[in-house]
Amino acid sequence: MTSSMSATSKVAIGMSGGVDSSVAAALLIEQGHEVVGITMLLGLADLHGRAGCGEDEAALAKRVCAGLGIPHSVIDVAAEFEQAVVEPFVSAYACGQTPNPCVWCNERVKFRLLLAHAKALGCKKLATGHYARIVQGAGGDPRLARGADTAKDQSYFLYRLSQDTLRDVIFPLGEMTKEQVRTQARRLALPVAERTESQEICFSEDHHELISGRHPEALVPGDIVNADGVVLGRHKGIARYTIGQRKGLGIGGPGGPYRVLRIDVENNRLVVGGSEGPSTAQMTLVDPVWYATDPGLSVRAQLRYRSAPLDAEALYDGKTIALLFARDVSTTAPGQSVVLYLNDTVVGGGILGENV
Repeated sequence: MTSSMSATSKVAIGMSGGVDSSVAAALLIEQGHEVVGITMLLGLADLHGRAGCGEDEAALAKRVCAGLGIPHSVIDVAAEFEQAVVEPFVSAYACGQTPNPCVWCNERVKFRLLLAHAKALGCKKLATGHYARIVQGAGGDPRLARGADTAKDQSYFLYRLSQDTLRDVIFPLGEMTKEQVRTQARRLALPVAERTESQEICFSEDHHELISGRHPEALVPGDIVNADGVVLGRHKGIARYTIGQRKGLGIGGPGGPYRVLRIDVENNRLVVGGSEGPSTAQMTLVDPVWYATDPGLSVRAQLRYRSAPLDAEALYDGKTIALLFARDVSTTAPGQSVVLYLNDTVVGGGILGENV
């Protein structure tokens, strides 16, 4: 069972001004649903001064909705976005972490506020253009699953959505590939059919500039040292680096090429080591979500959005998730999400802590 509806109803769809949400809206109309478009304004122009950012997307979404003959509304969520996403993002970088703001936005802002507005408009469901599916679990509860297009699957960014949220959400593109979506957009003559995707963080073209205005101490230069404390060079501020980074260190010599092994915030130092980078056979995930009935499972753990999932044993104790791998694996940076799958269904996940 995927995230579709057998009977027609009134559905709201989050419209970003992109091809995915536009096609999703058109498909819902073709299925006979009464569709309402909603676009969030995030206050992005104030964050990095790019003219029209946010408002441009809203104008595109309005144009698409007009062409489809459906109403379109805009909600201003700038204050909530600042509090729940932007400030935690900047603070995390200042603390030597590498956060994932898209995960926070989906959990704390996007789905919560879009659903509330959708229900206020009398809509039964909220749809989005994400490449993910909702399947039925063993107990009949909705579960998040990977989209059919493995190259575009976005379940990694949605893993924190609760089952209560998933009951009110549908993903019309879950069974489609990106190329199929483009084909539909051209068939429907949508004005965004050839629009390219943004691969950057939506609220900052240069997050270092954003950090400098709020946490300038995170951009103060300091020493780059090896594991023995020997100074090898100087860094340009800890917020410019992430665990495992190899390029841009500006150091060489015996023992190199080097990667960042640890960010020592207290002493404003980067600790670097050989080219293999940090690895571990055990990880601890904090701020966990757990959807399985058993506290222990054999899972496939996805450490990064673009990485291949790895076999692991997961144990949930109510406060953290302990992961045990059969061998040492290259770790990701503290602050990043690790998502756990059973087959293609999300069973849990959490944030990689400081001590992996």
